[in-house]
Amino acid sequence: MGNLDKNLDKRLENLRPVPFTKDNQPSPEAKKKGWERRREAQKIMDEIMKLADMPYSEIKDLLDDIKKNPDKHTLREVKLANYLMEKRYTVDYLDRHISKAPQQLDVEMGGDISINITEGIAKDDRPKS
Repeated sequence: MGNLDKNLDKRLENLRPVPFTKDNQPSPEAKKKGWERRREAQKIMDEIMKLADMPYSEIKDLLDDIKKNPDKHTLREVKLANYLMEKRYTVDYLDRHISKAPQQLDVEMGGDISINITEGIAKDDRPKS
């Protein structure tokens, strides 16, 4: 029963632990909704990967075509194409695939916190000229 503290039932006033057992499972309807949501998320990721593999000029052409012929494109396609052109996409992509810089958190008993960010992938090992 080591995982009781991770599964708190927040609906109850006193936050009693809820164990993960074979009897404590979601209903079949809830499981079905969860799987539908997962499939939908996979469709979106597949579309993002398809668009991300397109050359930049094709993405620009797609955005121009969306402006000229909005009735030929789905809302999802419009949103994803716009998202791919934003700076935020690049940051999200790098965070997902490369990860953020490793951090070390030191907490002392007095409450002082110091965060040390260590060099990772971005470290430049080239000789200085």
